[in-house]
Order: sequence, then C-alpha cells, then structure tokens
Amino acid sequence: MLYTPSSLGRWGFLVLIALCGKANVGKSTLLNALSDAHAQTANYPFTTIDPNKGIAFVSVPCACKELGVVCKPRNSKCENGVRRVPINVVDVAGLVPGAHEGKGMGNKFLSDLGPADALIAVADCSGGTDDNGNPVPPGTHDAVADVQILLDELDYWYADVLKRNSEKVRGKTLDDLALLLSGMGITVEDLHHAADDSELYDKFWDWDKEQVLQVARFLRKKTKPLAIAANKIDSPFAEENVRRLKEAFPDYIIVPVSGDSELALKRAKELGLISYDGRTFAIAKQDINPAFKAALEKIRHSVVDKYGSTGSLDLLNKVVFGLLGLIVVYPVEDEHKYSDHFGNPLPDAILLPAGSTPVQLAAKIHTDLATHFHHAVDAKRHVPMGKDHKLQAGDVVKIVATK
Repeated sequence: MLYTPSSLGRWGFLVLIALCGKANVGKSTLLNALSDAHAQTANYPFTTIDPNKGIAFVSVPCACKELGVVCKPRNSKCENGVRRVPINVVDVAGLVPGAHEGKGMGNKFLSDLGPADALIAVADCSGGTDDNGNPVPPGTHDAVADVQILLDELDYWYADVLKRNSEKVRGKTLDDLALLLSGMGITVEDLHHAADDSELYDKFWDWDKEQVLQVARFLRKKTKPLAIAANKIDSPFAEENVRRLKEAFPDYIIVPVSGDSELALKRAKELGLISYDGRTFAIAKQDINPAFKAALEKIRHSVVDKYGSTGSLDLLNKVVFGLLGLIVVYPVEDEHKYSDHFGNPLPDAILLPAGSTPVQLAAKIHTDLATHFHHAVDAKRHVPMGKDHKLQAGDVVKIVATK
C-alpha cells in the first residue's frame, strides 16, 4: 500500500498561530498583511470581537532545484524555487488589563487562544495607544507594557483554570489534575515538571495564590510558546521601542514588523505596480501615480532600507521553524521521479516537528499508512529508512506499507 494524493487533506498538517495582545495595536491589519483574510480594521478598541482567520505561508527552499525537476505543488505553492507552505493564522479580540476579572472583552480572548500552537504578541511600537487600546499621542506609550499586559493576563488565566480544576480533584493526584487540563494541551509530564520546577509536590489543592501563579507561568511558557511582533516600525518612535522590547524580553523571539507596509506592498503587487519578493520591491510601471510612488518610496526609506524588509516573512518563519521547531518534508510515491502516481513531482510539502520519524509522517498522510508501515525510502539518496529514522528538513520520502 502506498501514499496517494487523495489520502491527504487540502493543506496537509496545518499549524495554528494566534495574533494576540491589547486592543488597537494593529493585529487585524497584520493578519490581512500575512494572509488571505479580510479582517475589519479601525482606530478604536475591540474592532475584533469574533476571531478573524486566514491562511498564511511560510517559506523554505523547494527540493525541486536540488533535484532538477519542475515541481507541481498540490497543497502548497512554489515560486522561483521557494516553497510556500500554508499555516492557519487567527486574530483574536483585544484585551485590557484585568481581562481575567471580566474587564473589556473578559476571558473571551483567552478561550480563543486555546487551540493555538503558538502565540504572537503584537506590540505597538509607535507608542500611540494606551493600555486600554485608546489612541494617545505617538511616542507617549511604552511598547513593553503591551507585551507585559498579555503575559500577565495569560498567567492569571492559567492560574484560574488550574485552581478551579484543583478543587475538583481534591485529595487525588497530579495525574488526575492533568486529565482535567488536557484541553489546554497540558500533559501529565508538563504538570509534574511544573511542580518540580516550583518545588511543590503535594496537596496542590492547597497551593496559595502565588504558588498557583508560579506553576501557571511555567505551564503557559511550556504549552503556549510566544514570539513578539514589534509592529508599526514605520513610526519614527519605533526604533527606541524595539530596543526596549529586546532589553525587557531577552528570552523571546522579537521581530520588527510593519503590517501597514506589508499590506500596501501586497496590494501594489496585486495591481501590477511593483515586483515584490517578500523582502525587497521594485516599481514595475513607469507611469505610476506620483502619490502612489511617493508612498512606496516612504516605505522603502522608513522600513525596507532600515530593517531589511517589512518583517512579515521573517515573523512567520521564525515562529514556525524557530519557536515551534518544525521542518518541511516531501512525501512521494515514485522515488525515481520524485512524484505521486499521476507523475506530479513533489506534490505535497508537509510540516512536521523536528526529529519526526517516517511512521509519524505516514500518520499525517493517513492512519492506515502508519498502522501498516513497512519501511520508507530516502528518495534523494535511494536508501532505506527504518521506522525510527529521524527525518531532516527537505527530505523526500517514499512510504511503503504492507497490504
């Protein structure tokens, strides 16, 4: 039995990334810039009530150039030898300090984060919105507070869930508590590690507020890895706020971005006004409107020349490949033509955790393929792979199963 294209969903294995943070920091604009979404945007808090969703893409060198074939992607795209692999991105409702106590939109934004594999905290580096998301004179608000508000609210949310469920299993074990927390992606091992790290081993139902918060903070970091998008770098106040963010959060991935600039370049490309590769752009029309040209040159000067790009591509790549540690592999049926049984070279690109095995790849394609796994073939080197072989980024793999 072999892998066939019909056994794989449209997008394969989709990662879910959530854009989150206080209200009015540019989350919806950033979502529109990163993806195919058309989220509502406005200069006031709580424009987003229900989550906006879209498909975005991360980029890796496609195996087609290395193998000398013309690929025919089915679940992704290939542009000039760059494979663009889809992921899900969601923009959740903004929060205010005290959201865990019901202020603002309350815990709604928190529950929307539950399914996310990773979070992107969006900070307003123009310094133009206060803690509640209301407009203030640019440069008067500290972007560090934007991130700290989110981290505090997440920790309080985890602590509240932890305390409420602890009461339900009073007198029982951490393993019993872990079962109640599994919906948040918390495993038995996670909970034991959190207790060990905090030197709290028993009677978890009697932990005081600070002890619960300590365990909650550990679990939040473990189950909801987070990167920071230093947004609105087109502002003259951004450079100082980016510096302060890096100083305040040295353990986090921080990427300077401009959602407004990325969205403008994306739309200009769609109109045929520019050529744009996600990093640099060139004006494609000689008769472009002077006002458009001036706006594009402003983006070039204040963003692209200064930071190297709008940061959008780097943001997603660093979250998916850096923070989550995923790799891209290519399952095929014909290891000589690197194709499916229709003859399409490299039809699918699948995201998997680094260190995954061929059996785990087979499971992403179809459960039956994993159940009846026999062996795999490294199509690049034409050598067999055992079930415990550790796959590498860019591997092209044929899966063979018993009938």
